Amino acid sequence: MNLITTITFLFIFSISFSQITITEDDEKKTPSRSNWNMDNKKSFNPIHSNFYISMNTSSTFRDLKTNEAFLLIPLNERVNETPLFTNSYTLGVNGHIFKGLGWDGAVSFMQNGEQYSFSDIDTSFSYKTKYSYFSMPIRIHYYFDFSKRIGLKLGAGIIPSLFINYKQDQKWETTGGSSETNLIQTDVGFNSAIFNINTYLYLSYRLSEEFGFFIGPEYRYQLSNSYQKTAAYRHYSRAFGVTFGLYKKLNN
Repeated sequence: MNLITTITFLFIFSISFSQITITEDDEKKTPSRSNWNMDNKKSFNPIHSNFYISMNTSSTFRDLKTNEAFLLIPLNERVNETPLFTNSYTLGVNGHIFKGLGWDGAVSFMQNGEQYSFSDIDTSFSYKTKYSYFSMPIRIHYYFDFSKRIGLKLGAGIIPSLFINYKQDQKWETTGGSSETNLIQTDVGFNSAIFNINTYLYLSYRLSEEFGFFIGPEYRYQLSNSYQKTAAYRHYSRAFGVTFGLYKKLNN
């Protein structure tokens, strides 16, 4: 009888111990599940890498000087050139370095330009000049997070660019009242590579965990001469405008 009682006690004890062990294991798993949920709540964190596409519309102009090292040709009517609005397009990726600091690498189709217009009683002449480049912006930025969805990004960097072509659209009217046009295109007489410094301030808004958009002012300052050393002038472009674009998060 004592043997039966002992066996029964051991059996009940083992079942009770197993239940306690399972309960403790379940309790240990609870924090990890809670941490996973909290990580999901951080899906708007700006340190994630993003792919973006953007368009820049700028008022572009130039600093034009006589090339004193070669020929002393005056600027003449080119003194009266005015700014021209041009568009540039960019595909890029940005990522995290440390805290709010990040990097930005991209490829871009960039345009600079100027324009000229003259009119008299019975004649007129005008042109629009554009310089096109394949560019590779390399920039760093600092990100200020105001809320879960809204942030501000301040960035600066350098834009190495390869010259593509020069295009000038000319229009004029003669004393007889007829209108004429002419298109000049060339890739001769220009430096094959130029460098710009660049700064921007973007306001960003997160539409969802994966997508968002940004918009803000941007400035470009050309450091190197657009023309070759033997050209009559030295030409340095300036551009100030607005950039807007869309981005998509690349990692979780």
